[in-house]
This record gives sequence, C-alpha cells and structure tokens, in this order.
Amino acid sequence: MDNKKKASRKRTVVSVFATAVCLIVQCVFYIGLVKHDFESERERYSYIAKNEAEHIVTTIDCVMARTNTLKAMIQDHNGDTSFFTDVAENVYNDVIDETGVTLKNFALAPDGVVSDVYPLEGNESLIGFDFLDTSRLGNQEAKEAYEQGSTILTNPFELIQGGMGMGGRAPVILKNGDKRELWGLVTVTIDYDNLIEVLGLDNLEGMGVNYTLSYIDADGTSHTMHSKGSLGDQAVRSQFKVRNLTWELAVSPQNGWISGFQIAFSTVIILIISGIIGLFTNVLLKLHENNAILLQLSNTDQLTGGLNRMAYGMALSGLSLDSAGDDFVYVSIDLNGLKQINDSLGHMAGDELISGANKCLCDVLGEYGQIYRIGGDEFAALIHTRGDSIDGIVEKLNTFVKGWKGRYAKELSLSVGYASHSEFPEATMESLIKTADKRMYEAKHAYYVSEGRDRRRRR
Repeated sequence: MDNKKKASRKRTVVSVFATAVCLIVQCVFYIGLVKHDFESERERYSYIAKNEAEHIVTTIDCVMARTNTLKAMIQDHNGDTSFFTDVAENVYNDVIDETGVTLKNFALAPDGVVSDVYPLEGNESLIGFDFLDTSRLGNQEAKEAYEQGSTILTNPFELIQGGMGMGGRAPVILKNGDKRELWGLVTVTIDYDNLIEVLGLDNLEGMGVNYTLSYIDADGTSHTMHSKGSLGDQAVRSQFKVRNLTWELAVSPQNGWISGFQIAFSTVIILIISGIIGLFTNVLLKLHENNAILLQLSNTDQLTGGLNRMAYGMALSGLSLDSAGDDFVYVSIDLNGLKQINDSLGHMAGDELISGANKCLCDVLGEYGQIYRIGGDEFAALIHTRGDSIDGIVEKLNTFVKGWKGRYAKELSLSVGYASHSEFPEATMESLIKTADKRMYEAKHAYYVSEGRDRRRRR
C-alpha cells in the first residue's frame, strides 16, 4: 500500500514536473514569439511611416519645383518681370494638375518687396509686402534665403490674408559678366489645410493607424501639425527632411501592438496542445518572408514595379560627377496629358499610361542605366551612353513611345529633357538636374503648343 502511494506520488511529481517544464519551454518560446511579432509590427509601421514621409516630400518638392521655373524665367529675362502676367495662370494651374495642391499664391519680390502676385484676388495686401521684415510671421526664413542664396521652406504659419500656409522662399541670382547679383525672391505660399487634404493622411485612420505629423525646431522642440488618435509610448517615429525643415511622422496601431485576446487565446492553446508551437514556427517563418518583401518594396514603385523615389535619392546621394565619366547623362521625363486621361478615361487608363511610360523607358534607357519614378507622372534616368549619341537614344525612345498602344489609352506622349556631363563639365549635379528639368518643361510647352491645347483655366 505504501509502495503504491509512493509510486502514485512519484508519477504525480514527475507528471507535474514534466508539465511544468513543457509549460515553461512553451511559455519561453511564446514570449519570444510575441516579442518578435512586436518588433515585426514595428518594422511594418516603420515602412508605413517612411512611405508616407516619401509621399509628403515628393508632393512638396513637386510644388516647390515651380519656383525653379519662375527663377529661370527671371534669369532668362535678366530680372525683367513683365512676362509674369502671361505665365502666372499656367504655372498656378500646373501645380494643381500635377499635385492636386492649391496655392494661396506665388509672388515675385525684387529686393524682397512684392511687385507681382498671383492670384491677385484675395492677396492684394501682399503687394508691397517686405519679406525681409523679420517682425512678420514667416519672414525669418525669407531673410535667411535671401542672405544665404538658397531656397528655404517655412513651417506652417498664420497668413496676413487669413488661414494657414507654408512658404517657399527661393532667391534669384542674376549673372552680370563674372559677377553674381542677388535680384530678390520668388515666393510660393501653399494652402496648408489643402496640403493636408491632398496628402491623404487621414486614410491611415481607416487602416487602423493613429498618427501625428510634427515639425521640429532647431532647438529640438516638436510641434504637432496634424494628428489622429493617441500614439502611446511606443509609437514608431520617422524623422525626415523637407528641404531645410525637419519633420517627424509618428505612427502606432489603434488597437495596440499586441491584443489582449491574442495573448489569452494563445495561452489556452499552449496549455492544451504543445504542437501549436509548430504552427507558430510557420507563422514566424512567414513573418520573416513578409518582412524581407517589405524591405524590398521600400525601394520599389508599386504601380510599375520599377525603382521609386527612395531608390532615386539613394542613387543621387552616392553619385559623384567627378567619377561619373564624360558619358554620364541626367534625363528628366514627364508624361504628357495624364490628368486629361484620368478625367476622361479613368484612373485605370492613367495607370496604364504610367506603366507604359516606364516600359518604354526601361526598354530603351534600361541598357544604359537606371530609371526611377520620382512623382505621379515624373521619371528620371541616370545613364551612361557608352559611346552612343544621346540624341539617337532619345530618338529611339520616341519611336518606342509612338509605337506603344494600350488597352484603355491608345497613345502615349513623353516630354524629355537631358543634360550631359560632357556638355556641362563644370556643372554640379544640382545644376545638371535643373538644366534637364528646364529642357523637359520647354519640350512639354512645345508639345501643348503643337497640340493646340489651352492649359489655362479661370479660377
């Protein structure tokens, strides 16, 4: 009887010990898995934050590109602004067509004092406004731009004509022989509320994401610009540069990183079936695979499958013209009439045009270098001609474009501008890009003139 009790007690002890060991092993494994899931979720949210940040930078850069257009016109006219009345409406509408962003205004300010503004209605108070008066909101950046000779962007501030805006202050430098003289400023004021709407940040809320968009002062102080929901203490934060500004997008899941239901359910499963560990191992491997795909997608344009703006930025940052070689060429490409196709045939046709443009570029320019989609309808290529004529390459590209046929859209048209290192051996990468962009816009203007289209519309 005593032996039976001892045996029973021993079996009980061993059983309890084995159960305890099994439970501990599974709990340790599960805790490690939960931790990995948490880190994987944070990595996924980091991708979301970086993707949204890229969209923000791309949109604002597209808007600010118009300052370069106006600067080039002022330089071409040697400081004379009489051309402004003829081009202002077209430039204003170009911004809306290509980005969806509505400008409060853009203005010319010789010596910092506004002489021309568009649209004038509602902005009459800007005429004569001195951007170098630092006692006015948004003017400190204008003075810095003027003194430094470089484009400066402001964080959101209250406008004298009402509402909130963001200002871009671009200095214009004229060449007088060997001398460089500071002419004044080209200023662009973005409707901040409209910008937030165009960026579509509120779509994150529908994806179950809380977020806060902030700007960070030089002293490190963070100021909230737009937010939805409560972030919590473990939000993923992505800082990024918007030209001279430092912004931050913080994101976190609305329902928390790890749900309480998941923990309770998994605990019950661990107690009942030890084999569940195998299932979690499969999930773990799948998560690793998905994370690898997400990391690859961070440099891939989802529509075309080609390289995106993030990859473009990385390529430019690692490129030196000193070692690029004489056959290096920067090519700027813009798709003509995309908005008209979207409006008349729908976005499926517009997407087909973008994909078709990417295919033609890859078929022709791909053998010489890399092609990047850097905006909605904008592409850039970094190529080495390797002894071939760049004019011949572009002619071949035009042939491919003319031969393209789509299912929804029947024809494709591209405006192309390029600048080679051999043509401008002393140029910086920035000036080379500027020259290519300018030539591309000249080609685009010629296209619309040849098509007999009036791109202006009344507002």
